[in-house]
Amino acid sequence: MKTLVLIHGHGIDASIWEDIKPLLEDFQVLTPDFSTDTTYKSIEEYADGLYEWLGDTGVKKCVLIGHSMGGYLTLAFAEKYPEMLQGFGLFHSTAYADDEAKTEQRKKTLTFMETHGAAAFIRQSAPNMYSEAYAKENPDVIKSHVEKYAQLPTEAVIAGFKAIMNRPDRTAILRDTNLPVLLIFGEQDKLISFEKNIDLSKLSPNSHTLILKEAGHMGMVEDAKASAEEIREFMEAV
Repeated sequence: MKTLVLIHGHGIDASIWEDIKPLLEDFQVLTPDFSTDTTYKSIEEYADGLYEWLGDTGVKKCVLIGHSMGGYLTLAFAEKYPEMLQGFGLFHSTAYADDEAKTEQRKKTLTFMETHGAAAFIRQSAPNMYSEAYAKENPDVIKSHVEKYAQLPTEAVIAGFKAIMNRPDRTAILRDTNLPVLLIFGEQDKLISFEKNIDLSKLSPNSHTLILKEAGHMGMVEDAKASAEEIREFMEAV
């Protein structure tokens, strides 16, 4: 049985995959959780932590797919430990480093978190993680998101955010890899620009791309069925 490892993004935890996991029962699906960790200072250290976790779990080979910050971790892992991978994917994520405007925006967000705490950050950011239409039609999902993830420890949320801010450009990983690559984009994503990042699909000669036209940044919730179907097809192809 093939092993699929799903890495959650920043400001959420591994439970974000709960709608997708039942749709991928043909595979061993593992969902490590870094949401409360404060020991890692960089994306590379998160990747090292995942490597150790996989070793402790007994995983020798896997397909690794990361959402948002989890995608940054995935690229760092593919750079450092390619021998462990049968393929990898970015789910609402990017290989680009932040540009100047994004860097300034992140500095302001970091100051906000340091001043007001993680709960205030989650309350402010949660609606923007979903498409406007989805958020309007599913206010209960947004409410649940805020109630659940506002409990995350501020120190851990800040640690993850600082790691995101300091990550390098890793487009070379997509360009140079011989592994199959899965890219899932939300056309309504407010956090990862669809227009800018769709070009990443041209970098890898063995890339598979899914565009979720109605989804924002949370396709595993907004369109779990389509997301799971694409992941299943990718897993069967690797």
